[in-house]
Amino acid sequence: MSAARASRVGAVVFLSLLIFGVHVCFAGTAAEAYGPGWEGLPDWRGVWHLQGPLLFSGPQGAVIAKGSGAAKAADHGVTPGSYFTGAPYKPEYRKLYEERVASALKQRAVKDPVDNCHSPHGMPRLMGAGPGALEFFVTPGRTWIIWDALNQTRRIYTDGRGHPGEDQRWARTMGHSIGHWEKQTLVVDTVMLMPGIYDRSEAPYSDRLHITERISLTDAKTITDEMTLEDPVMFTQPWRLSRRFIKSDKQWENVRGTYCEYVDPQPIRAE
Repeated sequence: MSAARASRVGAVVFLSLLIFGVHVCFAGTAAEAYGPGWEGLPDWRGVWHLQGPLLFSGPQGAVIAKGSGAAKAADHGVTPGSYFTGAPYKPEYRKLYEERVASALKQRAVKDPVDNCHSPHGMPRLMGAGPGALEFFVTPGRTWIIWDALNQTRRIYTDGRGHPGEDQRWARTMGHSIGHWEKQTLVVDTVMLMPGIYDRSEAPYSDRLHITERISLTDAKTITDEMTLEDPVMFTQPWRLSRRFIKSDKQWENVRGTYCEYVDPQPIRAE
């Protein structure tokens, strides 16, 4: 192809993309811009922050250890020795959790793989103890949740697919999430999780953890996630709790992707 012809082709492609972009930007509704399937989906635009301390239980049941970082616990993490109550652990796993909390309090340090970006937060930690801002992107076939912390992304498929078959089931950092809409509520089922900890208190969970969520806009500035966690290895019964995400009032706030070389959202040191 000659240079002149290539230039003309490039110009046509550019103008086509420009016209398409203008159409999308100036269409009156999402359905007009993107076609059928968008009708009835909720508007969860904006930037959101998890409410309360970054302990998985949320404000209810949270016990924050005293220390120089306690005042910052809601934004960055929790001081060593902090913990939550209410999880229905079997005796041996409750003992393990208590030993970890006691060790963290004594040593003024936690064994958290997220520290210094050795590993991502992943699921379920992000929904109950994820630091920083996040965004929800709702589309007909899936909902995306993107966190500023390490630019972590959760995909919830709402296109009717099921979980992978047994021959394709392996543990993943985010697990595998499928969902469906019940009016304005997103009902999510998550399996295939890696074993890990719920938060910096080192509360454990197994790779058999199964999570069901009901996510909805409960008022103009609040998204509520009602979770049921079933762990046949570590729990005696299902654990039910709610976490809330509050919409930011900052006009220009966005989720840019914060990495360790930029700022480490986790390290909090007790006195």
